[in-house]
Amino acid sequence: MSMAGSALVGAAIWGRTLYDSWRPRKVGIYGASLVGKTTLDRYMTTPGEMEDIPEEERTKHYKLLSQYILPRPTAKRVKYDNHTRLVHSSDMGGQKEYWNLWIDDMVARQVEAVVFVFDDRAFKGGKESLDQIAGFKFLVDVLTTRNWRYRNLKSWWKGRKYSPKVIMLVANKADRFFDDTAARLWPQGRIGEHKIFDPFRDDLIRLQKAGIPTKRSFMATRIGWNVEPTMIELLTS
Repeated sequence: MSMAGSALVGAAIWGRTLYDSWRPRKVGIYGASLVGKTTLDRYMTTPGEMEDIPEEERTKHYKLLSQYILPRPTAKRVKYDNHTRLVHSSDMGGQKEYWNLWIDDMVARQVEAVVFVFDDRAFKGGKESLDQIAGFKFLVDVLTTRNWRYRNLKSWWKGRKYSPKVIMLVANKADRFFDDTAARLWPQGRIGEHKIFDPFRDDLIRLQKAGIPTKRSFMATRIGWNVEPTMIELLTS
């Protein structure tokens, strides 16, 4: 290759890298209450040691007339291993009455990548477990059947053919359940085989059959463990 050709290739690579660094990525972060969605949102805004967010400060949405108001997305810049991505995401509530708002947010912003957050309570039984599993099932039901309460005619029009490019299922608060099995699977890139994901496997299969790619990862958002690597993996796939 000539020097001129090499220079053109180098310029093209540089231009692509710059484009990837500055193009906003529309990310939707969803999940049941108290799994760490707000902590993830705040950590991406300002990385560092995070305090526990008390239940009374969990995210709430308010209605205008009969509809909940969609929150405005905010911009965050995520950096890891020479990669930079500009993320646009919203802090969404996890209570059941807000689940349809997740879909409204996805469709209104045409979200490219979905992060569904859960924690170890999904594996322990009880109401909190059922809420986490049911929340993911609801999301999968909607994406595979397109059956939900359309917000308005514009929402119906934008939602007719909408589908995210990828869904990342994130087991958060990994500092509470990272065990010997995880330590063995992690270096092999096989963390998706961990039992923490077992309650969600049937729905992951449904997404695969519907042509929606999925990934799985661990995080501990409060202490900032594996947040940037997971987000960069999600947004460079």
